Amino acid sequence: MSATSIVKWLCLVFIFVLALIVAFFLKVPDEGRLSETSKVLRAVDGSILERRLTSTGHWREPVKLNQIDPQLLKILIAYEDKRFWQHHGVDFLAIGRAVIDGVKAGRVVSGASTLTMQTVRLMHPQLGGRNVFVKLEQMLEALRLEAHWSKEKILEAYFTLAPYGGNVEGIRAASNSWFDKEPLALTPSEAAFLVALPQSPEMRRPDRFPDRAHRAKAHVLQAVSKKFSIDKTQLGEFVNERLPTRRSTPKSLAPHLMDRLSDENIAHNTTVVPEWQKAVNDIMIEAVLGFEVPTNAAALVVERKTGRVRAYVGSSDYLSEDRKGGINYLLATRSPGSTLKPFICAKALQRNLITPDEIFEDTPVQVAGYAPGNFDQTFSGQVGLEEALARSLNIPAITTLERLNPDVFEHELRNFLDGQISHRKSSGLSLAVGGFYMTAEDLAQLYLEFADPGEAGRIVFNEAVTHKNNKFLFEQASARTIQDLLIQHDRVGNKSAFKTGTSHNRQDAWTIRLTKNHITLVWLGTPDNEPTKNLTGRNAAYPLTDKIIDALGLLEPTRFDQKSTKPVLPKLVKADCSRLIQFPEDGEWIRSENLHLAVAGDRAVHWYVNGVPIEMKGSQIVLPKPGAHKISARKRECIQTNEIFLDLQEKKRAGN
Repeated sequence: MSATSIVKWLCLVFIFVLALIVAFFLKVPDEGRLSETSKVLRAVDGSILERRLTSTGHWREPVKLNQIDPQLLKILIAYEDKRFWQHHGVDFLAIGRAVIDGVKAGRVVSGASTLTMQTVRLMHPQLGGRNVFVKLEQMLEALRLEAHWSKEKILEAYFTLAPYGGNVEGIRAASNSWFDKEPLALTPSEAAFLVALPQSPEMRRPDRFPDRAHRAKAHVLQAVSKKFSIDKTQLGEFVNERLPTRRSTPKSLAPHLMDRLSDENIAHNTTVVPEWQKAVNDIMIEAVLGFEVPTNAAALVVERKTGRVRAYVGSSDYLSEDRKGGINYLLATRSPGSTLKPFICAKALQRNLITPDEIFEDTPVQVAGYAPGNFDQTFSGQVGLEEALARSLNIPAITTLERLNPDVFEHELRNFLDGQISHRKSSGLSLAVGGFYMTAEDLAQLYLEFADPGEAGRIVFNEAVTHKNNKFLFEQASARTIQDLLIQHDRVGNKSAFKTGTSHNRQDAWTIRLTKNHITLVWLGTPDNEPTKNLTGRNAAYPLTDKIIDALGLLEPTRFDQKSTKPVLPKLVKADCSRLIQFPEDGEWIRSENLHLAVAGDRAVHWYVNGVPIEMKGSQIVLPKPGAHKISARKRECIQTNEIFLDLQEKKRAGN
């Protein structure tokens, strides 16, 4: 072969090698493990509400440098890679120094792995070996990584993938796991520990090897003390600062909300208040105990006007099979019972189809073959609007809906809810008694509008977002008149506007409470629509709203406690009927050792319990069982009904 041919072949080989090198460095780095991170749902304060591990079972969160304490970054670079900002992935000076030190000592004294090379190993675990060829491949990958990524992106990748013991990966998961906080505000001791841990994540865990963890942290602090001018006193304080003895594992507080939100919404802090979420969650867990039929419960607390969701519990037990806890009952289509009756009345009042002092005939009727009855299977004759609402009487509501035109009103509801339920058949007059099936979220949205017409926003889960309504359902005057009629005293004398609802066969029980700044919605029901005997809005759902409101401190002074501007309306049909019942008072909570209840009132009245006529025994009547009851007194055309709750207590025994 001639010299010319040899030169040609050498040129071709050179070009081929050069092409391979160029191709290698032009290839975009494989982000592999970086692309799979945990989903983490955070509360309004940044604390963790819910998390979902990766497919490999790791708690790994992406992170930006502005989410990390700057001193942690400085300590890491000072300790691990002093020339990080100067080299291009491989620190040849450090390699030379390591070789010289190793030759002098006759063993490996120090490494020369840069943070970029460590990031390469984290991204490609197969490159974690220590032989020469693997190290060379690490170096090549590090050079390629620096050719494509900024220094900042490399650090973010390191802080996303670095191991911190067990299944914890990344600085956000590590800081939350070991210190129960975000890595934005760490002490020097905490920062030093988090720098030391990834170098031996299992052998330096303070929950298993506290002495080793302490020594590793101390070594980092001592190594960087001169650079950061830490005096001996400060150094001693930082070194002696205790490390945690166990990891913190976030509790599952909002699994249904995690399922409910998109990845985009999960990326931001939600509007949920963590303490409120936990409190409501605990109340819902306890709520479903003791029912003869498998029952579940859900609750929603929404801020008025803004629509911000402050607590969101989709079921009492996410993992329960018997109660079908995996279903989000705030998004399940259910019968709302009587909860729409205030809307019917407000709209009719707005259109002058009824008046605040309207008198209804609560008597048997038949409309187009439909013969509705009342919940208690009785009829009360002439009743006013306030009493009709308070007792959830069906005939007055159906009569009012008929005047409105049920199809027109239903169309307005559907339009306000953006057609979300437009595919369902028309409900007709059954809308007044729960025939218009909908979700709890839809119902809450309607009550937001009802509570603050023209001012309410749409339900939102992101604190930075507000969605104002561009559709309006009620006028303020009519809505607030009806709100005032819904005000009742609870057992301790507090006033609030609320509405209960119970569906057919007691399959669903609802209560919606309006307080000064919030709406609280509670639902209980049977997942398979099994009938129950005692599941009602008044005796099952309403007490839960009491517990929630008490726990969250929502019973601050409200506009309802202020002097009302509503017309003075007679509670009964006639003014001289207003004191048929003197005792017990409406809403009274009575504790007794038996079922006998003393009553007092007009001597000429007939007494009823839950709509059933009852004979007096002296000055007492006998209740059928403990719990909520409606005590009615009737005199000719006048009737008064007070709702009471009988708490049956054990008899006290004499002596011991």
